[in-house]
Amino acid sequence: MELSGKKVLPELLIEMAQYSFTRLDGAWFLAVAEKLGIETAWDMDVAAWTRFAYGFGKKVRTSIIPAPVWPDSFLEALQILSEVLKIEGRDVTVENNEIIIRVTDCETQKMIAKAGIADCGIVTVQTYEGIFRGLFGKDATLRVEHRKNLNRGDECCEVVVSNPGV
Repeated sequence: MELSGKKVLPELLIEMAQYSFTRLDGAWFLAVAEKLGIETAWDMDVAAWTRFAYGFGKKVRTSIIPAPVWPDSFLEALQILSEVLKIEGRDVTVENNEIIIRVTDCETQKMIAKAGIADCGIVTVQTYEGIFRGLFGKDATLRVEHRKNLNRGDECCEVVVSNPGV
């Protein structure tokens, strides 16, 4: 792509999209909190991420993983989301029927910590459940437990996911 005679590399466009996504999410949250209060902002954030995650999971299914299988396709979808959200410090372990995700470096968490009024953990469960339903069907169920949280002083965010249908 060229802008005013300068070539813009695809990597720079991805970086701009990542930056824009996290900043828009935060700006939206802060605007709602300012106008309607923090509790309403949290409620609206959960509703927005629930809808977004389901649509994201469906888009991954239709564009990238047309025949999803547990747990590989769910892990691939989380990797795609991590790229979109610039979640760089992520460790994933699969043990028996549980997926344990630990995050130590996350752009969204950094923005939330900087603002000092929110907690990304309020949408983690709904985001993972929504992606799962988008991939495996609207009525599919997933068990998600957010055990640790960087914004609450833990050394990482830790989420444990299992599929009760397996």
